[in-house]
Amino acid sequence: MTSVKFILVGCGNIGVRHAALMHQFGKLEGVCDVDESKAKQLAEQYHCKAFGCLNDLLTACKNAAVLVICTPNALHAPQAIQGLHAGFHVLVPKSMAISALHCRAMIDAASQAGKLLMVVKQNRFNPPVLAVKHAIEQALLGKIYSVHLNCLWYRDEAYYMQSKWRGTKQLDGGILFTQFSHFIDILLWFMGSDVKVVAASAANLAHQNIIEFEDTGVAQLQFANGALGSIHYSINAFQQNAEGSILLNAENGIIKIGGKYLDNIAFQTLKHGDIACTETSAEANDYGSYQGSIRNHDKVYAHFIEILLHNKASIIQNEEAMQTVALIESIHKCIQHNSF
Repeated sequence: MTSVKFILVGCGNIGVRHAALMHQFGKLEGVCDVDESKAKQLAEQYHCKAFGCLNDLLTACKNAAVLVICTPNALHAPQAIQGLHAGFHVLVPKSMAISALHCRAMIDAASQAGKLLMVVKQNRFNPPVLAVKHAIEQALLGKIYSVHLNCLWYRDEAYYMQSKWRGTKQLDGGILFTQFSHFIDILLWFMGSDVKVVAASAANLAHQNIIEFEDTGVAQLQFANGALGSIHYSINAFQQNAEGSILLNAENGIIKIGGKYLDNIAFQTLKHGDIACTETSAEANDYGSYQGSIRNHDKVYAHFIEILLHNKASIIQNEEAMQTVALIESIHKCIQHNSF
């Protein structure tokens, strides 16, 4: 535990998880939610202040250092900017925002305020992901010919009925933002952000009248080095999350990070010998009726505090988080030419 003092906006499922981490790594000073009953319930648990709006929270808890944002995707940018301007460091879960322009405004606000802004990217701490990233940096794979991202999760009608914002274009933005931006982040971390969308199509196959966007899609990519890529994503897996994987086919071998959450090396055949790494030991976040990504958030908090208190270099860069949003926007624009 450190002396870092946190405040939290958003007391839903994600907020509850983050509150426990703030209590573990520092002290939770105050919380707020538009549903003030949720804020009061969480505040009672952690013996802190509860508010119904962000402005009151920021004004009353000026002794805190870090604002953590756990609200719908479209609110991340305005709330982060408000917090930065009020003098707080900001930690925000994915997606950074649902517009690259909004991401840029967040980055500029952090720079102007001289405060730390970081996006939660917990899959970067998965041992298989780190091992493959190291192999790429050491040029062990040689030239990468193609990369294929496969994301098959399960979200039913009950999931979307739990919160009014879920499934809306305005606040949610789509499944590439809410469910799969972590995976796209790793794809770009491996391959670089200089990429164009060659083709994309999508359809709403099982969630008509439930969500305002596609539930299944495919995209074809081309990277600066000439490598080709594909993304297949869907929330129509049968009854449970099925797969979150990346396959790299390269000059010096082939390797696939598999599992539901990039949590193991599914197979590898490499010229210079197999990459040695452990499987991800963390489990997925379990919210009862559905599961989220790997529970590596403790590693994110530890990393954030090392940066904040000891000026450690970060493996999570805001420009990279913005590029993830930009790629999703590009896919959506391509999809618009193929109505569903």
